[in-house]
Amino acid sequence: MDRDFDRIVNSYADMLLRICMHYTNNISDAEDVVQAAFLKLVEKNIVFESADHEKAWLIRVCINLCKDSLKSSWKKKVYSVHDREFKDQPYEIADESPLLSYIRTLPPKHKTAIYLFYYEDMPVSRIASAMGANQNTVLSWLRRGRKALEKMIKEEV
Repeated sequence: MDRDFDRIVNSYADMLLRICMHYTNNISDAEDVVQAAFLKLVEKNIVFESADHEKAWLIRVCINLCKDSLKSSWKKKVYSVHDREFKDQPYEIADESPLLSYIRTLPPKHKTAIYLFYYEDMPVSRIASAMGANQNTVLSWLRRGRKALEKMIKEEV
């Protein structure tokens, strides 16, 4: 399991961290969520059908943990003086375009679907599996997200 776990961490840690940063907008919280997801993997000792199943499971767990983190009463009552802009984080996303800042303002489901589709090159079927949704629902989130982004861009011009 050690060698396999090392492979999984090396393969997915950066991607999961980027996804979690989109949800939490905080590197510390994102790192905590990714670590918790890997702990769940070790605790459950799951045998995956394929690499795609493995990736989808990890993404789903991270998304759920991010949602739980954002809903916690601690988050609602505490303001962190360490919160900084996304671009100041050590694990920044390579794309420095204004589009990414617009994507961050979308509702979580739209933001995640767009991020996974365009930045992680995941097909709709895998996004649906990772997000626990129907493929048509994911297509709807993508369409609505694109429409909202188009509106934001037109308002800026």
